[in-house]
Amino acid sequence: MRRLPSIVLAFIALINLVRGSIHAFAPDGGAHSIAGLDLSSNAQTILNLFAALGLQQIVLGLFEIYILLRRRDLVWLALALQTAQTAVGVANLYLWRTMPVHVPGEKFNAALLVVLVAALGVALMQRRAMQN
Repeated sequence: MRRLPSIVLAFIALINLVRGSIHAFAPDGGAHSIAGLDLSSNAQTILNLFAALGLQQIVLGLFEIYILLRRRDLVWLALALQTAQTAVGVANLYLWRTMPVHVPGEKFNAALLVVLVAALGVALMQRRAMQN
């Protein structure tokens, strides 16, 4: 249980690096080949937004790796940031600006949010125990 937050953060960092690389460097950013979005209208705008998202995910993944390698005392902070980002992403997918097609990662991201909340809870309890 002690290592759970770090294991979850490592898993998330890997996800961010892989997803980010697909969004940033795949010819269609995964917009059509994975998500099934129609790129016949405004393709350049969609691809630009996917690339921007992907580059952000890569930066976040590298930050999370840095935390794991150099600043394990901040695992809770990286998990809090990732949990907040995933929560707003899930809210966007399901509630706010839903996609016109089924996005393959919808259910995965919802499940990932549950895992992140649990790992963050463990990390915060460990942090509190270390402070006492």
